[in-house]
Amino acid sequence: MKKTLFTFILVVCCSLLTIIFSSCHKEKISLIFTELPSITTNDLNSIFFLNDSTGYACGGLRYDKGDILKTTNGGFTWHDQSNTDMIKAFYKITFPSLDTGYACGYEGGKVFRTFNGGNTWEKIVAGVYVPMRDIFMLNSQKGFCCGGDGFKSGCTYSSTDAGDSWTSDTADLEYRSIFFFNDSVGVLAGYGAILRTTNGGESWNYTNAKQDFFVSMSFVNDEVGYAIGYTGSILKTTDGGQSWDRLRNSNSLFQPSWLFNAVIFRDENVGYIVGNNGCFLKTEDGGDHWNKVENAPDIDWKSIALVGNGGYVCGVDGKIYRFIE
Repeated sequence: MKKTLFTFILVVCCSLLTIIFSSCHKEKISLIFTELPSITTNDLNSIFFLNDSTGYACGGLRYDKGDILKTTNGGFTWHDQSNTDMIKAFYKITFPSLDTGYACGYEGGKVFRTFNGGNTWEKIVAGVYVPMRDIFMLNSQKGFCCGGDGFKSGCTYSSTDAGDSWTSDTADLEYRSIFFFNDSVGVLAGYGAILRTTNGGESWNYTNAKQDFFVSMSFVNDEVGYAIGYTGSILKTTDGGQSWDRLRNSNSLFQPSWLFNAVIFRDENVGYIVGNNGCFLKTEDGGDHWNKVENAPDIDWKSIALVGNGGYVCGVDGKIYRFIE
């Protein structure tokens, strides 16, 4: 009897393991990668392209130097736009228009702004002295920032006058990603939670998203969006961030171990996730299945931007690559 019971349990366990491993199997795909000449060996944490030709990247040394780079020929040459005021690393750069751009980083409570395509950058004071991790601009005048440090210390900022003045608010968790659909409705992600506001950030409500350090979000329209956690979870919303469905749990014994840094979607079907140790994933069915890009360079990728037929990625040691789908 004991032998029969043991055999039965063994068969059931083997069947379950087979199902688990089969469901985690990822088809491998390839993209065309080209390394681009970089003018820095410091880490690059964010990359942003306005079009197929004009783009920016930022990073630097956390405590000692900030780097901002610009290209006007699709990344084949880069120009240094940093100045002596940039004394700490940048984490995010964005341009709501061709000439107007913003960058934020480790220098707490400070935002850099340009009105001439980065030819000159000025430093403006936003408020609370904590690292600023993300900045999102609805337009050239109105925008939002978030940041924090040490997991349990965070802040948000908002401006309606191109950054001349900011309203700030503190929180008890570190924030990493912020997105607004309009003046009122926005989503905020960070340590162990994703929150949502309907009053322009005056108050935030917790959603059902939890159990990871959420570091990046990407929305393709007012309803559909995606969020990733640093330890491997993937979430999707179809109601503008009010609720989230889990597409992938955090790393475990029965699936590949990935450390995610950035997610971006081209449309409701095609999206990418990049992370440490050459992690480069692609989906073509709205996140239901993710395929590993097997020929991606073994680099800690920090950020990804999409253009017409592919995109750009940047990471540690100043690495920048162009990829074609």
